[in-house]
Amino acid sequence: MTLLHAVAMLWHKLKQIFKPATHGHFTLVMPGRHFLTILCFMLFGVGISRSQSPLGEAANNQTIAPINIGDQIPDDLWNMPLQVVNHPDGKETITLGEYKDKLIILDFWATWCVPCIRNFPKLHDLQNEFGDKIKVLAVTPEDTDKITKFFTTGVGKEHTYVHSVIADSVLSRYFPHMGVPHIVWINPNGKVLNTTRADEVNTTNVQAVLDDQKTNMLAKVDIDRNKPLFLSDNFGENMELRAYSIFAKGGYSGLPSAGKAKKSKEGKVYGWQFTNLPMMDIYHPIVFRIFESNHERFSFKRMSIEVQENELLTWILKDENSYENFNLYNYELIVPENEADSLYYYMLNDLNRYSHYTASIEKRMIDCLVLVRTSRVDKIKSKGGKIENTFPKSPSILTNRPLSAMLVRLNGNTPFKQPIIDETGYDGNVDIKISAIEDLESLRKELSRYDLDLIPAKRNLNMFVIKDK
Repeated sequence: MTLLHAVAMLWHKLKQIFKPATHGHFTLVMPGRHFLTILCFMLFGVGISRSQSPLGEAANNQTIAPINIGDQIPDDLWNMPLQVVNHPDGKETITLGEYKDKLIILDFWATWCVPCIRNFPKLHDLQNEFGDKIKVLAVTPEDTDKITKFFTTGVGKEHTYVHSVIADSVLSRYFPHMGVPHIVWINPNGKVLNTTRADEVNTTNVQAVLDDQKTNMLAKVDIDRNKPLFLSDNFGENMELRAYSIFAKGGYSGLPSAGKAKKSKEGKVYGWQFTNLPMMDIYHPIVFRIFESNHERFSFKRMSIEVQENELLTWILKDENSYENFNLYNYELIVPENEADSLYYYMLNDLNRYSHYTASIEKRMIDCLVLVRTSRVDKIKSKGGKIENTFPKSPSILTNRPLSAMLVRLNGNTPFKQPIIDETGYDGNVDIKISAIEDLESLRKELSRYDLDLIPAKRNLNMFVIKDK
């Protein structure tokens, strides 16, 4: 038995002896931590610094070795006390050993992870469906205060049935991962069967594991996003990566849905990485920066989608908790730093070569709304003060900001299909208050108080155009 194991077991026994009084309401979470530190100090004559504490060793050095798929759960982990909340019997600590001979499903989550929270009801239903045959155990590194607040306010109040390990610094070391939700499957024989995404946790797969049948679950193997996507670890140490590009269709479970820029020491962007995203989410930051380089502001109202199945360009809902993977892409381009200024044009050319679409920026004569002044009287000059922009909420307030700040919001999610452009020629900051943005006529009426108007017109504008090949 290791020193860590001995201390952990002793602590577990003492917790059982020193139970909270039945007439009071208090927690042993923080007292327990202090008591354990003092106990270690008394028994082993060591200081209370992190580097010297036996429990600190477990969390901060190589005492804990990651457990891989196919490995057995070690005795130390089976018997390790874990702090929990929402235990059905009111316990404050448990061990994994309490669930031996069951299928254990560890659900790593965080309060900020919306997909994690959406999965709670499904996992709860599976726990009820299979009863004592399985144990679904949530795990988070977040501390007591944050978790208590989560389960007593907001959306968390709907999920107080979630039995969760909290303040975890142990399980995440045994089962390292880069994103959540992250699921670890431990079969009834104590072997790590798989690590997957949350959508693999369903009745079919659970029953197959219990019946000792083969499953078709896809393993979630996390990738270090600081490295070029899918580049072999055998890439030569003495080699310099000058440029790199990869374009792959289909979702990859070991990566988040995200975009990430690669920057030089001076902050210059010379690469972009997009993972598990539909084409529209890849196009948008590219085109935004191309428009920006031409001193224009891109919005979806400056886009023309001319494809037969435009739904394939964006997210397709699979069920209430997940999206389809078949129309997602993983794409990365890295160019030499001295060619960083051409990065976004290179990216657009890449996507035109390798995707099912062609995309371009074209001049087109289109219907739009033009913001103009109707008099020379200045009724919009700012009086200064606090900077504010609540457009397009009701009321919509613009204070001590330029008109362009209002137009950016109006070109977003508003009732107007036409792009709105500014031809007022007004450069200073303004103060404007609109009671509500419901339709064009009501907006024009309110703008008239400031001698402003939105006039329907045609203009020759740069448009982002997407077509089928």
